[in-house]
Amino acid sequence: MEDINIENKDPEHVPVEETVDVRTWDTCCSHSSKEFIKYITTVSLSVIVLIFCIVMIYSNPEDDNSIYFSLLSSIISIYIPNPKIEK
Repeated sequence: MEDINIENKDPEHVPVEETVDVRTWDTCCSHSSKEFIKYITTVSLSVIVLIFCIVMIYSNPEDDNSIYFSLLSSIISIYIPNPKIEK
């Protein structure tokens, strides 16, 4: 990551050209983009919730599992694109 040395300047009056927008995150083993890390986190949490819902539906078939089916539908709808209707 690049450091900016701004000495003896008022923080409110820092020119725009001196600000740096770094879109990569440095971790211990790699240099990853911010968007990629957010995507992987989202996919990981989605898979965990999907597995949990499936296990709960499978383990308790006689109970009311509507909340788990709702969660399944919601998560799956995030990754399946909407159909395009052509006239």
